[in-house]
Amino acid sequence: MSTTIIESRVRWPHTGIDAPLAFTITGFKELETGRGVAYSAELVHPDLGVVGRIANEGCGGATTFHPYDYARFGERQLEQILQRSLQDSEPMDTGFLGMETLLDEIINETETAQLVTTMRTKHQFLVRSYLPREAASWGPDRGAPGAYTRIIARRADRERLAAKLAADPAEHLDEGAYWQMFTGEDWAPLHGTCPLTPEQVANRLQRVDQLIAELDAPDIYNIDVPFDDDLHLFGTPATHFTLVGDHVAAVHSTKWCTCRSRRSVVAFERWNDRSLEESGTIHAARRCRRLVRID
Repeated sequence: MSTTIIESRVRWPHTGIDAPLAFTITGFKELETGRGVAYSAELVHPDLGVVGRIANEGCGGATTFHPYDYARFGERQLEQILQRSLQDSEPMDTGFLGMETLLDEIINETETAQLVTTMRTKHQFLVRSYLPREAASWGPDRGAPGAYTRIIARRADRERLAAKLAADPAEHLDEGAYWQMFTGEDWAPLHGTCPLTPEQVANRLQRVDQLIAELDAPDIYNIDVPFDDDLHLFGTPATHFTLVGDHVAAVHSTKWCTCRSRRSVVAFERWNDRSLEESGTIHAARRCRRLVRID
């Protein structure tokens, strides 16, 4: 009887890498030089701790790894991880450039994660450019995230932001690139497709019409009306209402959940004049009810 060992995998959300484990860095330093920016950081293994130093001299050369103890964790072990890693669902280059990409992406992943922590604390909204692998020979390429001072949960507001960015010459994108937002869990197109299928939208509107016909007062605020798909309606069915996946009306979509632990989340949808304005998930705890993910 044979036993199949399934390797555990970790997805790095900010760089699109799927690897056997996730690294971080500490002590990042950078210095302007006459030919570029030199930088260095210590590489932190999730089980072994600090195992070496990542460095780039800032003169056009490669980013390199310098192990502190070859017997403990060296270049050979890092190369094995590179060989077993994917980026954007494609095998990573296992040559010299592939190792440089992996090292730089470890730094990018950690720095972006730090930006996300700030985003949650200050209730910001992160946007970056993204060039897919298939769009250009130098892809994939992820731009540096920019922070907006408020959460842009409404789809119409995100469409207006995308139009504003497109009209700004300073924000010109390469052909095939587009803008992404951080949803709270991952990166997604700034104004992608509706999270509901056409059938789901039609079912929602049919149920709204049914409630308008059945309720004694469909033009006033209604509380905890059973809807469908385990959703409950709070609001005015004829005009503006919120669908929530539990029996609590509160939905704070202008602030991120910053709770250390989160037992459960619930879905929400905000509708106005028969159109879906915003949706996502919130922390189910009554003391929070803040955003976990934007659709």
